[in-house]
Amino acid sequence: MILVNALKKIRRVIIRNFRNIKKVQKLKKDKLYLSFGENCLTDNILSRYNIKSYSTPYSSARSNIEYILQIEKDNFKNFLNPKYMKYDYVRKDKVVRLTVYNKIENQYHNLHMNGFEFSHHDVLSNEELRDTMNRRCERLLNLKNKKLCIFYHNRYNENTNEKMLITHLQELSKIYSERCSSVTIFMFTQVIVTNKEERRVEHTSIDNINIYKFYTLNVWEGTDNRIFWAKCDDDLISEMIEDAKKI
Repeated sequence: MILVNALKKIRRVIIRNFRNIKKVQKLKKDKLYLSFGENCLTDNILSRYNIKSYSTPYSSARSNIEYILQIEKDNFKNFLNPKYMKYDYVRKDKVVRLTVYNKIENQYHNLHMNGFEFSHHDVLSNEELRDTMNRRCERLLNLKNKKLCIFYHNRYNENTNEKMLITHLQELSKIYSERCSSVTIFMFTQVIVTNKEERRVEHTSIDNINIYKFYTLNVWEGTDNRIFWAKCDDDLISEMIEDAKKI
């Protein structure tokens, strides 16, 4: 009898633990961490912290929040139409650039003000790549009942009007709030400092827009991969990631 009761108790514990595991799995499935640019750095950060859910049309492109809003409001109608694409060069790199969705009011890094750029996908001549990108678009358009965490990197530019940027991010939040159970945006940018003692991260929030200012010694660019991919500031970036995991 004692053995039977012990086995029953073990069975109840196993069942309870199994149910808890299933709940955690469901929560992970319902919660999405997505990169909305402005460039590949955001996607790289989500990947190396093992929280990236999947690639979006913006993950490996050069863009800005105003281009994104125009694309979203048009439901990607002309996003992959070859009629509205052209080849261009960024230094020696050949890229595909859209000739629509290119109106801007704010100031951004100069590489992000030339029209939406497919930095790593030749969607103009490669139909298979267009199909891949189209699936990414459809995935966003078909989002439903998800707990959505959007990460957006405002690349370092002293002339960006932060108030306007936040207003645009709130517009993006409103678009996705219509079909997701919740939307939280993590916008991060840099403030360049001159000595190690000034390095820090400042976190403020306006409604569901979380703003992270990383006070760093180096602009995340150049030929040093440790700086280019912001790995030199992982101690600061990890604070943002940990906050996101708690949402």
